[in-house]
This record gives sequence, structure tokens and C-alpha cells, in this order.
Amino acid sequence: MDKKDYPVITAEALRDFAAKILEGGGFTREESVITAKSLVLANLMGHDSHGVIRVMEYTSFLHKGLVKSGIDLKILKDSAGSCVADAGLGLGQVQMPRFLDILLPKASENGVASGALYHTGHTGRLGEWAEYAAEKGYAFFMSVNDNGALGCVAPPGGKTAFSSTNPLAFGIPLKNGESFTIDMATSAAAIGKIRLAYLSGETVGDNLIQDADGKPSNDPAVLFEEPQGSLLTAGGHKGFALSLMMDCLAAGLSGGNMPPAPEDAPLVNNAAVTIWDPQHFAGLAHMQNEAEKYLDFVRAIPPRDPANPVRIPGDRAKTSYADRLQNGIPLSHGTIDALRRRAEKFGISVPDRLPSH
Repeated sequence: MDKKDYPVITAEALRDFAAKILEGGGFTREESVITAKSLVLANLMGHDSHGVIRVMEYTSFLHKGLVKSGIDLKILKDSAGSCVADAGLGLGQVQMPRFLDILLPKASENGVASGALYHTGHTGRLGEWAEYAAEKGYAFFMSVNDNGALGCVAPPGGKTAFSSTNPLAFGIPLKNGESFTIDMATSAAAIGKIRLAYLSGETVGDNLIQDADGKPSNDPAVLFEEPQGSLLTAGGHKGFALSLMMDCLAAGLSGGNMPPAPEDAPLVNNAAVTIWDPQHFAGLAHMQNEAEKYLDFVRAIPPRDPANPVRIPGDRAKTSYADRLQNGIPLSHGTIDALRRRAEKFGISVPDRLPSH
């Protein structure tokens, strides 16, 4: 089914419903509101794999003890220009802003600040944290791994997985509180996008996944049913090389695990972050002016197809945000049904504003 045929729900109604389910699942009210806002922001920007579909995962993780509620951020090491902190399995959407708020003043004071976050729940859409820093006038880099505990991506030429999707993000500040960011998995696709297709009964594109025998497949079930297949790397050996490096940075700096992790290693995220304050370098205005001139130059390059102008990373998400904020967020029936079932499990009334079949 094309997304244009999906039923829609307003961002406000979806935030409220997602927060109620999270709270019903055992998270504090504050955590639930913060996390629901983050998830719906991902939906607004068109990144549905990191949107409210994650509500089911997070509540299941809490029930299994894979994440925890009401956990403070614990600083393990601290210096003028660095920080290592333990998230204690707290939700990533809650712990990441706390962590960045420690690093940002350090970058402002010293020009550069680096940090590592140990054992945090799923950090969500990394682009949100790149935007968080860049919209405040900072340049940003972040890498994440899954503590060596999730194998879902095969190396080029390999039949079985070596690691997880190991995403990375960059952010550059622009004028008027805007930002230029990239957020990408080092796999050919984020596993959440494959899961979304699986739950919606849809197929996926070519060159994204392979079955357990290493044969190309378009059926997302090969990732979630036995015998399990694997994702492919982005750009073959280039994505493979980046993935290896993201594991080394995120786990090596935080104290987490790289594959193969011990059997009892929790399935959580570790993150490495570096933040630059351009004012200590060539200046914020210089970075903003040059970046905006550059991006406009690229957008103005004549397209091969006049109906499809050249776009830079983030252009599609900004268009999606404006459209979905005004017209509502399309949700697959698989996502809606999953939200309904989880709400009913927790005794939560399904709002009239939630679309139905």
C-alpha cells in the first residue's frame, strides 16, 4: 500500500496516545511525554521507522529489564573538555539531552568537547541530536553501536552478520536556528525500516537484505523469522569500513562492547559524541555563510529530470514535516493495529481520533 493511502492522525493526538501507552507500560509521566514527542517528531519528518512504531519495542524492553525507568545520568569521568557518563539503561530520548547539556557548555568554553555515553536505551533518530546541537550554533558528530549484542548486518561476501546497523550523524549550524544534518545507518537500510515493512505486510527494495543462505531477498520476513538472514552494508565495502569504525569509537570510548559481545551483554546503545563551537575557529558566521552558499549552489545544479530537482540531505524531511504537521501523519494499518493492541493491554482507551480500518 502506498503511504498516500494510509489513514492519518494529527501529531497532537499521536503524541498524547503514544505518551499514554508508554506511561501505561511503566515509564514515568515525564519520560513518556519526552519520548512520545521525540518519536512523533521522527514521524513528522518522514522517518517512520524511528517513530511511534517504537512504542511497542520500548514497553517490551522495560518489561524485560532491557531499559529502566526513572534513572539519573551518572557521570563516570569528567574534565574541562570531555565527559563519560553511564545512562544506566535509561531511555535514550531522556538521557541524550541530559548528556548533550553537559557537553555543550564545555564546547563553548574550550572550543571542542567530546564525550561517550555508556549503556543507554535506544537513542532514537540520531538526526534529532545533531539538530539539537546545530540549531544552538554548534557543529556535531555522533556514532552509535548496539553494545556488540545485535548481529543483523553481514559483511560484503559474508552469509552471517558481524554487527548491527551502527549509525552516525553530523550537524552543521545554519542561520535563523536552522541546521544541515545527516543521519545514516552504515547498513543499506535501518533495521527499523525493514521491521516497518514486515509489520505492514510489504516488500522491500533490492540490494537491502539477504536470506540465511546469502541470497538477495525482498521479503522482510527473512530478518525476523527463522532461519534469519541479514541486512547488507551501505555502499558495499565503504559502509562496511564505516561500520567497523563506529563500533570501535562508540564502544571503545564508552566502555561498551564490540562484537562478539559476552552472552550476558545487554542489548543497548553506546555512543561517542564530539561537538565543536565554531566561534573558537573561523567563526559561526563564516561557517553559516559558506554552508548556506554551498547548499544553495548544489540545489541549483540542473537536474537530469526537471520534475525532480536536486535536493540535499534533510530537504525531504523538512517538506514532510510541514506537510504532516498541517495534514496529519500517515500510519500503516500494521502500526495502528500494534498501537491499539498495546493500549488495550494496558487498559488505555483508544482515542476516537485514531483511524480505524
